Amino acid sequence: MKVQTIKITDIKPYWRNPRSNDSAVEAVKQSISSYGFNSPLILDTDKVIIAGHTRYKALLQLEHKAVPCVVLDIDKSKAKEYRIADNKTSEFAIWDMEKLIPELRELDNEDFQTFFPDLDLDNLLKETGGAVDFTDPTTENINNLNDKMNGKFEEDDRNVGYVEIACPHCEELHYLNKADIDGLPTVAKDRE
Repeated sequence: MKVQTIKITDIKPYWRNPRSNDSAVEAVKQSISSYGFNSPLILDTDKVIIAGHTRYKALLQLEHKAVPCVVLDIDKSKAKEYRIADNKTSEFAIWDMEKLIPELRELDNEDFQTFFPDLDLDNLLKETGGAVDFTDPTTENINNLNDKMNGKFEEDDRNVGYVEIACPHCEELHYLNKADIDGLPTVAKDRE
């Protein structure tokens, strides 16, 4: 595969591109500005875009004069198939949140909200134990948390010797033997 640099004014968008991509241009512009342009446009021999319409629009807005491209010598029918397949395959991928969240936590970049417009990343990271602002625990904080936790305990009428505990994080219910927890000191008492 040979990458060629082609003047952006010589590149033609496919006139019947079936993908509406205007809403993605800002994110692609941010990506190009932050990390560089690292994925060439795919063109046919007439310099019509097969893959890369969003990157092309972003590059135009960023006022690039020349663009790295790969020119494919394929027939029009195969170009149409590739154009659709290239766009469609990304829709099959989903985010594995258990792997994504730790990755996001390790980044020191607030601009990532652009890439996840449907998620409130700050809230997501806080709700999953990744609050950005950590404060040293105080007796008052611990007592407040204890009061909240105590409000989550309800004696189960079906099993008088057990208590139902709702995890404040995942809200999953757990049943503990009341005798096992009655004698335990509270966290606040341990810290004093």
